[in-house]
Amino acid sequence: MSNSTFAFAVGPDGEQDEIPNPPEPTGRWEILLRNLGADYSSLPVGRYTMHCRNREAEEAANWHGQQMWSGIAGGGRAPFFRGPVLVTGRRRPDGTYADLTRADVDRLSGAADLTRWVHPEGPSIGGAQLRGQRDKQCDALAVHRDRNSGVWAFVVCDGVGDTGEAAAFARYAAPRLAYVASELGSPGDAIRQVRAELPDWYRRSGVTDGTTSTAVLATWHPDWDEVRIAWAGDSRVWALSPSGRSELVTEDHNMAAVKRSLGMPVGRWDHNRLLADVGYGDIEERTVHRDLVDALVLCTDGAYHPLEKNDATGAAIDGYSYVTLDHFLAKSTAGDLVADAVSRAVAEARMSRHGERADNATALVAALPKL
Repeated sequence: MSNSTFAFAVGPDGEQDEIPNPPEPTGRWEILLRNLGADYSSLPVGRYTMHCRNREAEEAANWHGQQMWSGIAGGGRAPFFRGPVLVTGRRRPDGTYADLTRADVDRLSGAADLTRWVHPEGPSIGGAQLRGQRDKQCDALAVHRDRNSGVWAFVVCDGVGDTGEAAAFARYAAPRLAYVASELGSPGDAIRQVRAELPDWYRRSGVTDGTTSTAVLATWHPDWDEVRIAWAGDSRVWALSPSGRSELVTEDHNMAAVKRSLGMPVGRWDHNRLLADVGYGDIEERTVHRDLVDALVLCTDGAYHPLEKNDATGAAIDGYSYVTLDHFLAKSTAGDLVADAVSRAVAEARMSRHGERADNATALVAALPKL
């Protein structure tokens, strides 16, 4: 096999193929035309270009191509592909495409293979982040499975502020919480343990004492009849049922939630006034019966707040439930949610007279194995 390849192809059924470089440069265009037709589209993604047909509803959906896009892009909204998808290197200034190396082909093959995204007995997991209009990305997410206990832990953190220290705290807290939660099995105990460790971490890291983040955690084991949830702050988790309904499991630890519960008017900035976080305040815990959970959606306020527009019912997430019910679309679901949230937040910021900027947005979707 040659060291370079013209294109990597994947069909709706997941069949993969490598297309070698033709003898003549013009043969590359003939390959694209022969496989995709004259009306194909070419979409840049990272250092690659994905080529697809534009024949809506005429061919089978290509979930493998969509998953491959998400894997290359690292999240974000994936196009809806039908029929075969071909991937070449980046388009050069002269209109030709760079060759694919063996490493490129291996990466694309792994991204397109749906089974590689799923632990044999575990969930299908997808995460996505966008910085919005903030200076720093202060959100973080983490997933960890403890090899001894077999417990999975899913974590999302939202650093308080828009600083390098807030970003550093979230990047520390998320994986640490995931590790401890999977080891202990209790997400609430994980927050308590990490909270107790913070004084030592502040000294070692040089980060200012009191820098903190919100946290929402979920733990799950294949043998459990429940999913365990814990949180401190206003990051949230929804449980999506097999019927497609979504249930908001958490209650925000902020002033907006307090005023809403008392029937008081909620101010513009009340949702930013936190009453708990990883380092301080209440740690709440709940369980949801496994029969009622087909998937979990964990997200920061930058992902849910623009969608719900101050409606605390959580209805904004309902539109994503039907997508998540497909076991292999967790990554695309997270990307869609985050892209929608930031798009709306940017549009609102343009109209705002209060100097608002679109917040960081992060979503973590875990589609659990079907019962």
